[in-house]
Amino acid sequence: MSKAVVYMLLATATLFLFIVRSQTNIEGKKGDLNRRFGYKILERAPIFDPIVTTIEREVEQRKQQKNNNYFDDNNVAVRRTGLGSTTSVSEVAETYQYLTSGGELNTTLRLYILFPLLDRKPKDGFIGFDELESWIIQRAMERLDYDTQVELDSMDMNGDLAVSFKEYLPHISKNEEKNDMAQGEAEWWMERFNIADYDHDAILNFTELRDFLHPEDSQNHEMLTWMVRDKLKRMDDLEIDGKLNFNEFEEHVYSTYESYMDFETNGGDVPIAKDKFAELDVNNDQFLSPEELLPIVPYLYPGEIAYAKYYTSYLMNEADDDEDERLTLQEMLNHESVFYNTVHEDGDGYEENDDEHDEL
Repeated sequence: MSKAVVYMLLATATLFLFIVRSQTNIEGKKGDLNRRFGYKILERAPIFDPIVTTIEREVEQRKQQKNNNYFDDNNVAVRRTGLGSTTSVSEVAETYQYLTSGGELNTTLRLYILFPLLDRKPKDGFIGFDELESWIIQRAMERLDYDTQVELDSMDMNGDLAVSFKEYLPHISKNEEKNDMAQGEAEWWMERFNIADYDHDAILNFTELRDFLHPEDSQNHEMLTWMVRDKLKRMDDLEIDGKLNFNEFEEHVYSTYESYMDFETNGGDVPIAKDKFAELDVNNDQFLSPEELLPIVPYLYPGEIAYAKYYTSYLMNEADDDEDERLTLQEMLNHESVFYNTVHEDGDGYEENDDEHDEL
């Protein structure tokens, strides 16, 4: 192994440790940002800097390659390429210019480089909310696409760039005579697969597989409706018609909606439960159907895109020192640790359950 390769591995490993270690050094929150809600956002937020994503994936890729070594017919170890790889050694090697002499990421240099890429419309020396949101959403979409490609690579056994139900769940036969729609059972998986299969060709292409894996981020109306309907089925006091009355809405749904709206509006006015129910009840039948709940799905069951938007609000809240709703380069430099911390654990050992805000 050449010295250059050894250095690259050591530098990559050092930087990875730096990234993990730096995640515990986040600055204190400002304003009225809810502490627990802020942590929840950071747990799900996309990584701000693509370089960090590249390095983390390369580190994971090398772990995967190490675990996937196998022996050929001559009992010689053969290295596999790993699943879903979109990075290469050369790409990681290019990050040397962004490292300090100690192998840590020079976040100041990175912000100087990234700032003009974010400052686009208008290019005025400031980063507005829309510009920052566009950047963060792009990072979220890249993560969705990457995760989907990893799954596609691992499940596409015949190389047709699509996944059949048999490939995804080979232990479940479509000929099984079951009628169990409970979550995780054969019929439940089949229904979810069929809804995602938008063109009804019995296989999921890349876009359909992404909808199947991440229904909360789907643009497929049927997929979103199925997801909400599936959630409604799990409420103990749900009426048999699959709709919510006001009491059920207030008990199971409104508090989740309210918490996200309170953050999004930065403590502004949030409709009370009665008014929000009336707004959603389009046909005035005193019940909310899955279709009528779709407008607030991002608040009830937020996916990658929804959290990207919340993360944008978080970054603005933390770094906008003069509160003019736009960021200067100096403001970003003043809060480097905010932009380079995508996960944060409560110092008191509090770990919030992923389902705490997912009551729908």
